[in-house]
Amino acid sequence: MIEAKCVSLKIGAATLLDQVDTVVAPGRITAILGPNGAGKSSLLSLLAGERKPSAGQVTLEAKPLTHWRTHELARRRAVVPQSTQLAFPFTVEQVVRLGFALTQPPPQQRAAIVAQAMAAADITHLGDRPMPTLSGGERQRTHFARALAQLAANDDGHPAYLLLDEPTASLDPAHQHALLAALRSWVRSTNGGAAVVLHDLTLAARYAEDLLLLSHGKVAARGAMADLDGAVLERVYGIGFDRLTDSAGQALYVAQGL
Repeated sequence: MIEAKCVSLKIGAATLLDQVDTVVAPGRITAILGPNGAGKSSLLSLLAGERKPSAGQVTLEAKPLTHWRTHELARRRAVVPQSTQLAFPFTVEQVVRLGFALTQPPPQQRAAIVAQAMAAADITHLGDRPMPTLSGGERQRTHFARALAQLAANDDGHPAYLLLDEPTASLDPAHQHALLAALRSWVRSTNGGAAVVLHDLTLAARYAEDLLLLSHGKVAARGAMADLDGAVLERVYGIGFDRLTDSAGQALYVAQGL
């Protein structure tokens, strides 16, 4: 598992995260929730090893991220950022193949891995399209496929982890559900773990088992998604929420509006 132990992050005089504990567990999806500026993306960058905490420690399988070699870490975790700029007009398929830059599965397996990743992200029909011609949502799905291709090379018998920063922000409702359903399918089929930054509480309730709710860089709530308390949401977001129940008995919280 990936575990953050009492991590803090300071940049200058600003404290972005303050003594945060969380776990990304195998076979489970953790939704990282909170208002704008709560520290969600900052936490994801620590979980990915892209930043070092000012205090505390992040470990993968009890080994500090700083002790992992780059190519070893690339086989065990992949990141889908909010946005990525490419300097060259790569095609969609070429970008998905960039997932092999550090992982290098056997050559005879690469075509099948790319095809499966593109199908999971619903971008097979875009394979020859240059990235600059794509919409924001299509680019996001391409990077999701790249991350899936990257982790397909993990063959050491240990779980891998996907870390996604607002992957549904540019997607229409159908593709929001399709991407998160593909993520859930990957988690179940590989016993991998995932952490996903979301703003949509309904999507979080539908697809995540666990939650971490941040407010001003601190933990406001964590635990099972099913145990989320509407009163905590109201305190964190400063707005009322209605509690609904879907056909499966899952509790959903919908903002009342101002």
